[in-house]
Amino acid sequence: MDAEKSIQEMMEVGSQLYQKGLLVGTDGNFSIRLNEKEIVITASGFCKGKLQESSFTVVSPDGEVLSGSKPARDIRMHLAVYRQRPDVTAVVHAHPPAATGLSMTSGIEQELSRVALPEVLFNLNGIAITEYCTPISCEVPEELAKAMKKTPQADAVLLANHGALTMGNTIWEAFYKMETLEMFCKALFVSKLFGTTSYLSKEQVEKVHRLIKGEDPDTVARS
Repeated sequence: MDAEKSIQEMMEVGSQLYQKGLLVGTDGNFSIRLNEKEIVITASGFCKGKLQESSFTVVSPDGEVLSGSKPARDIRMHLAVYRQRPDVTAVVHAHPPAATGLSMTSGIEQELSRVALPEVLFNLNGIAITEYCTPISCEVPEELAKAMKKTPQADAVLLANHGALTMGNTIWEAFYKMETLEMFCKALFVSKLFGTTSYLSKEQVEKVHRLIKGEDPDTVARS
């Protein structure tokens, strides 16, 4: 993957994340795996809404700085995702208000063990949840790896008392998943504000999985 093009896309994604309020100040970070030996990641201390070409760092899969300044302090989080998911080439970490609020709520594991919105399966393949861990420490990649092993297909992760992380084949795909995650968390909040959340039944969830596998929608609906 071309580094110059990747950096340009990351600048655009940073602007979108900032404008949409999915992160504030110098919060958040994101990365793209260029190849087996290089990962480009936002450098530490930059506002993601005002990124420049100098706002990025190239590191090895082990975190060694190959070029640029000090990488994002959450770099271990990104490297853990790439180790756990060889199919992923882009990661976005942000602090969207609704998703972050949900990550601060006790009992979210039970809440997210049920499906309330088909889009969570269609677009996110589920949501993994970590236990709380000391920020930027060795606990972060360890806990993230455990959560991803528990829900291996999930492209979104709620980081307990921290924020959210999404992943994809492109930085734009990871960004869109972050939007979907935040939309779902807002919708969940509204449903509880008005009453009791209605969850999909086991049969309804199975039908969604069949649709994801490519079965004919009408055949699935009538079965």
